[in-house]
Amino acid sequence: MSDGYSIFKSGGSWFVRWSEWHDRKRTQPSHRLGSMKHYPRKTEVKPLAEEYMASVRKTQTVEAGATVKEFVDTTFFPKIKFTLAKGTIALYLHGWKQLEPHLGHLRLRDVRVADVQAALDAIYAVRGNALSHSIYMHHKVTASAIFSHAMRLGHHPGPNPEDGSSVRSYGHTGHRENGAYSLQEIKQFLALFPSGQVAVTIGLNAFLALREPELRALLPEDFDGDHVRIHRATKTGNDERLPVIAPLKRLLVDGWEPINLRKAKTAILERIKGTNLRWLGWYAFRRGMATNLFELGVRPEEAALILRNSPEVIRRHYLKLEQSGKKADAWPA
Repeated sequence: MSDGYSIFKSGGSWFVRWSEWHDRKRTQPSHRLGSMKHYPRKTEVKPLAEEYMASVRKTQTVEAGATVKEFVDTTFFPKIKFTLAKGTIALYLHGWKQLEPHLGHLRLRDVRVADVQAALDAIYAVRGNALSHSIYMHHKVTASAIFSHAMRLGHHPGPNPEDGSSVRSYGHTGHRENGAYSLQEIKQFLALFPSGQVAVTIGLNAFLALREPELRALLPEDFDGDHVRIHRATKTGNDERLPVIAPLKRLLVDGWEPINLRKAKTAILERIKGTNLRWLGWYAFRRGMATNLFELGVRPEEAALILRNSPEVIRRHYLKLEQSGKKADAWPA
């Protein structure tokens, strides 16, 4: 072992073995270099052993010799918990759940492009086009993030083994048809939830054109009786007062709590069972809002303030609705 390693054969394959010390205990890891069928002589696998040992010497850390699962559980996720948004962490958790059965048992520093590609291929072999292409891309991104972090800490020799992998043609590319709730459907939802927190959540989605972060940041004190003030979680940092129309005002005057979309969605899914209503997502309440405001008889100038669009655009939209024969539909008292 003058080179710091030894080459031996076992079960028809060539292996390289070396010594490592962890907690004052000597271990002798090994790595398969190739088949004796393809490399009959020891001299033919010597360059392979040299190349592999160069990567080992580059990553002689305790974590580099651990499994990918150990690194992900003890280092990767604890680190990103303090640096990334909850939504991003959730995507990584989902991606790792799919990748772990195929990569988790491998030694961290040993993972190469072929291993990541084999993991992605194995997932596709099971799930096929039941998953969208974007989900397979999320799996690739998850692998990239894990090994990028390992490289930064010196636990993987690089390059990133995700870089050469591919999910081309994996998964479907069709997206769910954009759905929009009509004014009549919104009335049906509010008939199921005439008051309370779920009704408030539906009303805010249906009658104010708020972005999701703005909706989540909204507090009861932002409603003054006639307007809702938007001054948190805005992309532009704007401070705006949006007019509250009568159907929404009736929902807000009795008091409400900060919005929890997840809880409201759970309640709605349970209540609409056995009805003709389908869940199309929260954006379906906001999509087509100009049409619903027109049918409620809201003036173009007020609709422009609610939608945060120019009065000229809203007037053109209203004109098309008038020409199509739509009539204002007064909300019942």
